[in-house]
Amino acid sequence: IENGRFAKYRYFAHAKVNDSDFFMITKRGIFFVTKGTFGQLTCEWQYLFEEFTKEPMIIEDRRLRIEAKERVKSVFHAKEFGKIINFKTPEIAKWVLDKLEDARDSLPKLHREEQNRNQV
Repeated sequence: IENGRFAKYRYFAHAKVNDSDFFMITKRGIFFVTKGTFGQLTCEWQYLFEEFTKEPMIIEDRRLRIEAKERVKSVFHAKEFGKIINFKTPEIAKWVLDKLEDARDSLPKLHREEQNRNQV
């Protein structure tokens, strides 16, 4: 992805969203990746698990809802922000949610405690 820009992240799992988009889970966070016309991969957006403000959830059968702190330029505030990923089937959405939970469970204890504080 982007000539190895994210090589430091340890891959955990991924799922195809459609013919050109992928939802990728690493040991520390998530990426939404788009495949370009010539096969190049671009990260459209990403969040670390500690940026999540709520537990990920499935809505309307096959839509994964992620809520996280939006990165803003101002140091004085961080607004709530979310993404909804539309998977082709409810089974794929459920599989991704399970993998997200597995990846977050594999975090070192310190990161988990930080995540829990951020969700309160």
